[in-house]
Amino acid sequence: MNSYRRRRCGKYALQGAVQSHHFEVRTWTWPNSEYLRVNEVDIISRLGEALRVHQSIKWYATMDVAFYRTTPDGEIQNTTGRFRTQRAVTSDSSELSVDRMIDDFLHAIEAFNRLGSQWKVDYIIDFSVTLAPFRPAQRSSCIPTPTHIAAKKCVVNVQNRNDELCFLYSILAHIHRVEPKQNQSRVCHYRPHLSELDTTGLTFPLPVSDVVNFERLNEDIAVNVITFDERQPILLYVTPHRRRNTSSICCC
Repeated sequence: MNSYRRRRCGKYALQGAVQSHHFEVRTWTWPNSEYLRVNEVDIISRLGEALRVHQSIKWYATMDVAFYRTTPDGEIQNTTGRFRTQRAVTSDSSELSVDRMIDDFLHAIEAFNRLGSQWKVDYIIDFSVTLAPFRPAQRSSCIPTPTHIAAKKCVVNVQNRNDELCFLYSILAHIHRVEPKQNQSRVCHYRPHLSELDTTGLTFPLPVSDVVNFERLNEDIAVNVITFDERQPILLYVTPHRRRNTSSICCC
């Protein structure tokens, strides 16, 4: 028997602009689709309430999941994973549905299992929805790198101020390496190489769901897409093409 308790509380940041609302679960076993269906009214109500206040919102859902597996020696091992849906911008309440959440979570968990070995889903630990008012600013797809990531000096954040091609510049920054002393973030290093990439039929900024189409067009390139939630890495897309030249893109 599954049991759950909704916890109507949340974290607030940027003077209340960003809100994280938790729907706490207790011993809720798989599948996640059942949990989301049971809580659909509360989830949609929370997003709808934000829409009435802000007219347009940007939001995503996060789910923490417990896994287990049995070793050849009969030992039970446990681990956890955090998974997040793609960010969505919504201005119409009729667009709100848990269907996309279910699909995003299932795809993310399948990608996690491809990296692991015989892990099985045990139960849901926590579920939350994070939202903020969406206020389009000037045309620029350059987002500052979070401090804790920038400090590692392992990420190149290309400063493209006048277009939405950040995905392509990230790929090219991996292919055409630039020495740190030459300022790796300058877009001028990579713009001359844009014609090397086949973008037929693609639109930008590129949705994570279209990364597979980019890989199909560019058969020598593979892409992993990673984001961070409370400093924890979350895999949004894991390439199945292990033998290609692989770029890992961080969506902050």
